[in-house]
Amino acid sequence: MGTIDPDGHGISLLYVEDEQDAREMLGEIIGRHYPDVRIFVAENGEAGLDSFKRNRPEIVITDINMPVTDGIRMATEIRSLSPATEIIALTAYTNTQHLLQAIEIGISNYILKPIDMEQIFRVIDKALALIRSERAIVRQNDVIRNLNEELVKKAAELEMANRELESFNYTVAHDLRSPMAAISGYSQVLLDMHASGLDDAGKGYLQVINREILRMNNLTGALLKFSVHSRKQVVKRWTNLSVMANEIKDNLLALEPGRRVDFCIVEGINGYGDPDLLRIVLENLLGNAWKYSVKKKGVRIEFGTINKEEDLVYFVRDNGQGFEQQDAEKLFVPFQRLQHEDEIDGLGIGLSTVYRIIQRHGGRVWAEGEKDKGAVFFFTL
Repeated sequence: MGTIDPDGHGISLLYVEDEQDAREMLGEIIGRHYPDVRIFVAENGEAGLDSFKRNRPEIVITDINMPVTDGIRMATEIRSLSPATEIIALTAYTNTQHLLQAIEIGISNYILKPIDMEQIFRVIDKALALIRSERAIVRQNDVIRNLNEELVKKAAELEMANRELESFNYTVAHDLRSPMAAISGYSQVLLDMHASGLDDAGKGYLQVINREILRMNNLTGALLKFSVHSRKQVVKRWTNLSVMANEIKDNLLALEPGRRVDFCIVEGINGYGDPDLLRIVLENLLGNAWKYSVKKKGVRIEFGTINKEEDLVYFVRDNGQGFEQQDAEKLFVPFQRLQHEDEIDGLGIGLSTVYRIIQRHGGRVWAEGEKDKGAVFFFTL
């Protein structure tokens, strides 16, 4: 039975032997046993070297003791041309010196004469397996290299798209401010100086304009902040997040001193990241917990860590309004607000900012919640 090359790429073999009968017999046997392998034959080392230069076979079987150019000289030249070529040396028991020379030039496969066909088949099989394995590795490396090149290209395209989007965000938000200020100013002039000429409906319309202009102004401000946070260079250092969370807690309590909220902030929590950006993350997460628990009694807001799959996970938990778990992915989409959030002030940009900042730190952020039972936001750095 012949050995079939599963890779579909032809492998060739050069057999060099000065004895014509032995050359023809062994060449035919090898050809029949390996029908997928292309066989070349040569009568001496000089002819063998010429054939090798023309055909570049992956395997060379050669007698050592030959006229014109012996197998050792030919193998040495072949090694200099192609070090990866598998060379199988045939030698008689009496050729001890030639055998030592074969070992010195790196020929590790040698067969003593008279030739045992099962032995030569085993050695050829081993050489074929090695060649196929090396080819498979080369193909895999090519695939990996092509994938890496494609990934680098896609990453560059994505980075360019992100920069263009951030620039667009900034430009739109910045350029909208001037016309909005003009509209707001003129509507206020109408109210202040020409109110007597307006009926109640007209005054109401101007108040609606002012209210919507204020809303648009807040929206463009949020866009500008989002753009600035996305463009800011990340400068990482170890930061005490517990101290930061306590400062944010004190600010929230100062804004609404009448509220009773139980904060549980674990001491000694540190994180490696940009302190300014991490403060924005905690301000948004703790601020959300504060905002969406306003209608609850016995409010509890926690900041802590857990170890999960050899990673330190930070979390902010509350027992407030919560959300349906099926809506968890929507929370991090810019300007995406859930239906039940309409009664609570917000622009839908805070959690998107958190997502972008954590992403820029090489971490991830996700949320778990239950309607009317609270929410927990996790993130890693």
